[in-house]
Amino acid sequence: MEKNIKPIDKTFMVGKWMPSDQETLVAWMKKIMEKADKQTGPLLPAVENLKTFIETDPKAYMFFTQMFDEVAKNRKKSPSNLPQVRDYQHMLSLFNAIMTHSPEFDETGLVGFPFNAILDWSMATTGGWAGFLDEKINSHLKNMLNEWAIYLSSLESAHVLNDDPKTGWFGEDAKKAMPTFVDDFICDPNLPHHGFTSWDDFFTRR
Repeated sequence: MEKNIKPIDKTFMVGKWMPSDQETLVAWMKKIMEKADKQTGPLLPAVENLKTFIETDPKAYMFFTQMFDEVAKNRKKSPSNLPQVRDYQHMLSLFNAIMTHSPEFDETGLVGFPFNAILDWSMATTGGWAGFLDEKINSHLKNMLNEWAIYLSSLESAHVLNDDPKTGWFGEDAKKAMPTFVDDFICDPNLPHHGFTSWDDFFTRR
């Protein structure tokens, strides 16, 4: 019986939505932080609503202040060695960047649920445990996820369906991982994005 037991995949955390390789998470987080730093203009509605809620609800403000204060101010990295999210304002700017972001191909590990990467360490603090059990906070997070879902079903979200050698879903690395893609799924390599109209269309391919 032992011969039939498959080795555990070390590439991903449970569920395969987050890579267990910390170097992959660090590289991804730096990329999102750079994108957030370049963004100008107001926050997207769902993110702005969460910001307003945090700043007007005493309990929410306490939770989000506590979870970031629980990491020493002189630390540049979180306990999991990710670049540190400094405070809830920084968290919100990263959320805002994610809302117009589609998962790119990465042979070392897909960050399929980017909100978890941003909250990787804060979820495990005392403030995080309490805050993310709060129904009102989770309602705002759900609204953000719903808004992100709208983006992922838009044509704009298909920008990652390209032939970039490393990050494109039809690039060299992706072809090595999925060598029979065009034979296995309904698509047309001659069309933009192989004919897929959005990230969701590609993700739920036939």
